[in-house]
Amino acid sequence: APGRRAGAARSTGRATCCCARSAPAARAPTPAAATPAPGDPAAPLPTDAPADVLLPAGAWGGEGARDEAEGVADWHLPEACADGGPADATAMRTATEGDGADEGTVGVHQVAVFADADAATAEAARLADLLAACAAQGGAEGTAYTAEPLDVGAQGSGLATDYYGSGGSGDLDTALGTYLATTRRGAAVTLVALDGGESTVGAARETVAEQTRAAWELLCRYEQAGC
Repeated sequence: APGRRAGAARSTGRATCCCARSAPAARAPTPAAATPAPGDPAAPLPTDAPADVLLPAGAWGGEGARDEAEGVADWHLPEACADGGPADATAMRTATEGDGADEGTVGVHQVAVFADADAATAEAARLADLLAACAAQGGAEGTAYTAEPLDVGAQGSGLATDYYGSGGSGDLDTALGTYLATTRRGAAVTLVALDGGESTVGAARETVAEQTRAAWELLCRYEQAGC
């Protein structure tokens, strides 16, 4: 029988891989977020008025039930200068808190939403004119009104109600009365008022101004900058 050839290599029994590994497939680049071109129209603002645009229950800290209503309604203004509601509003909500019993106060908050900021600006200007008319006309039984600017939001306006007209000859802040304020943020206008009670105008103004600032914060969805 022929012998094994000299120098023949022994088999190791292992297969030797001679194939190079494939490089991983390149990932497709992620498309960059689209950047609005200059001059593109701004995104539309919401035109509804959900419940969370109102100050929350208990915000006024008083006694009595809370009532909410949805739908365009008259602005909560003194009878001397009331002139209906915001005719061009796309949505509106109103909340009242407190029953006014036993010299208790009633807090009022209204929010009206418009198709755009221009329409809201026009309505806020109309409200400021109504408050000025109230101040010029006065009320029944010696009630006097004082309109003044309020540094909250855009077009902030305030109206002090002096029950007995005593502020005209003295310090308005110490006169017995109430206060209301209006302001705008983007395409929304809000009114905040404190009715009833035995408060002074100064104390009522302080409360209403604080509540108006809180109300303005809730309206960020109605301006282009967002929240």
